[in-house]
Amino acid sequence: MNYINTTSSYVLLQKTLKRKINFSGVGVHSGRAVSMSIEPAESNTGIVFERTDLKNNNFIRAIIDNLVDSRLCTKIANSSGNFVATIEHLMAALSALGIDNAIVKINSSELPALDGSSNEYIKKMIGSGVKVLNKRKKVLKVLKKVEVKNGDRFISITPSNKLSINISINYPETIIGYSEYNYTHTQESFINDLSKARTYTLYEDIEKMRTAGLAIGGSLNNAIVVDKYKILNPEGLRLEKEFVKHKTLDCIGDFYLLGMQLLGNVNCFAPGHNLNQQLIKEILKNKDNYIIEDTITENN
Repeated sequence: MNYINTTSSYVLLQKTLKRKINFSGVGVHSGRAVSMSIEPAESNTGIVFERTDLKNNNFIRAIIDNLVDSRLCTKIANSSGNFVATIEHLMAALSALGIDNAIVKINSSELPALDGSSNEYIKKMIGSGVKVLNKRKKVLKVLKKVEVKNGDRFISITPSNKLSINISINYPETIIGYSEYNYTHTQESFINDLSKARTYTLYEDIEKMRTAGLAIGGSLNNAIVVDKYKILNPEGLRLEKEFVKHKTLDCIGDFYLLGMQLLGNVNCFAPGHNLNQQLIKEILKNKDNYIIEDTITENN
């Protein structure tokens, strides 16, 4: 970790990649072939997507203000309506490695699904190396409880000097069942515990999604498919509690639309992209809910 010591706190510095990295694959929802690169960027650039298949108005900043329809994935668009979708697994990897600045060049409207996790992003970013820049990193620290609900589903956050997530999901009458997980967001924890967790779907939902024009590129190569009490992927699960861990990974990716790290204790049941993003919007509605700082306190 690169930081400047003060008395009981430290100042984090912004980061970018050392060198360009490349990815290719198919979009899980569009089914289209995709080529993408992630390139180093200067301080205070943020995470910016560049649609190389478009000639004009083709830059889209990865910030909560640019968020649009989030059915089954996270999608952002610029003021001209040009968009990029399924960014959450990449955003989670960038958050975990503390990368604040990058240009993501992509020739399609959807990121490649890869294996349905953040694993390939993490591996290539680590292979590239991370460059420390000379500007301070900012964090958003929650000052009081904020909560959003949707029926039985909910997500809340309370003050803390770190990001931790207590998460539970429940899929009755399936092999997934009820599952709970506690996570504290650090680079090491993300790499070891979350990065390989794949997205998943119920077999019974696939036809409905495809009728709606979604999951066209989905396969056993980029998602776990569950048929009641059976996992259809021949290799089975990669991780213990892989389903709830992937939901945690999605939370991390969605929270990074703040454009900075979020600090707080998150508690949630059955979160999804829409609920995650509603929490961020609810936090930002009232300036009494948070403070933006460039130092992090060492004690909890």
